[in-house]
Amino acid sequence: MRKMMTALAAVTMSMGMAACSEAPETEVATEEGGIAGTWKVNLDSASFENDTRNFTLADGQFQCDSCTPPYGYAANGEWQTVDRPGADSQMIEVVDDNTVKFASRLGDKDLGGATWTISEDGQTATADWTDLAGDAPVTGKTMYTRTAPGAEGSHAMSGEWAVSDVADINDEGLTFTYTVDGDTLTSTGNGDSWTATFGGDPVAIEGSDSGVMVAVERLSDNSFRETYSRDGETLSSTDITIDGNTLSGVSSGARDDSVVRWTATRQ
Repeated sequence: MRKMMTALAAVTMSMGMAACSEAPETEVATEEGGIAGTWKVNLDSASFENDTRNFTLADGQFQCDSCTPPYGYAANGEWQTVDRPGADSQMIEVVDDNTVKFASRLGDKDLGGATWTISEDGQTATADWTDLAGDAPVTGKTMYTRTAPGAEGSHAMSGEWAVSDVADINDEGLTFTYTVDGDTLTSTGNGDSWTATFGGDPVAIEGSDSGVMVAVERLSDNSFRETYSRDGETLSSTDITIDGNTLSGVSSGARDDSVVRWTATRQ
C-alpha cells in the first residue's frame, strides 16, 4: 500500500516496503465529507507504536532477523540473489563503522535503496531512502531509536530498532485518490491502484510486484477498513475514518502488533 504507507513501505525499503442503486451511487461519489477525493498525508501527524526491526551485520554477512521469514546475504557491496516479495536481488555496502548502503531491484528494474547512518553513541539511526517502484521517485527519511543492542563485535546497525519518525517525504509519496462507484472503492496512488467491492474478496494491487492483495469493508457511512494479505495470510489492516475534509488512519501490522496513526487532508 502506498498513501502514508509509502512512508511505511519506505521503512522496509530503508533496509534494503455502498449502496447499489443509481441514486445512492451518485450521492456517495460526490457527497461533501465522504471518502471520495484526493488526499495528502499530514506527515507530522504520524506516530508509531511497537514498529521494530532487528538486524545482524557481522563477519561479512547481513541478516534481517525480524523479516518473515528471516533471511540474509553477503555484505560485500555486490548484488546478491534473494527470494523476497517484489525483489529478486539486493546489495549492501558497509561504508564505515556507522554507515551502511542498501539497494534492491527486480530483474533489471532498480527499486531504490537507502543509506543508514548510525549516531556516534549508537542509540539512533537515520535512513535516507529513495523508492523507485512507482511512477515517480519517492524520497524521504526514516528515523529509528535503538531498543536492543547487537552482538558484541557486530556492526553498529546490528540490534533492534524502533521507528520513531519519518520526514522529508515528497508529495508523490503522500498523495492518493479514492473513487466510489456503487458498491466498489478504487484507490490510486503513485504507480499502483486497486478496485475492490465492499465486503468482497481480496483483489490484486495493480502495479505492485509483491503479491499483496487488499479487501475493503464499509464499517459505517464514513469509516472503512482495508485488509492487506499475501497467500491468504493477513499482513496488515488500515481503519479509515472521514470527518469532513480530514481523513484519520490507523494502520496495524500483523507481524508485531505495530500501530501507525496518521491523518490526511482533502485536496
